[in-house]
Amino acid sequence: MSSIDEIIERYKRDVDMTLIEESLRRTVEERIRALEEFERFREELRTATERQRDALR
Repeated sequence: MSSIDEIIERYKRDVDMTLIEESLRRTVEERIRALEEFERFREELRTATERQRDALR
């Protein structure tokens, strides 16, 4: 086995295949909706973090 193969095998150990399989069972529309929901959450988290940072200054 080459060193690159060893590196790939090490990364694969930490990949949760159930999450990939779950995503692949979704339709394109469901995947897009999930991405949009995640983006909304990310934006809310960013806003809350900024507010907290400003409050501490």
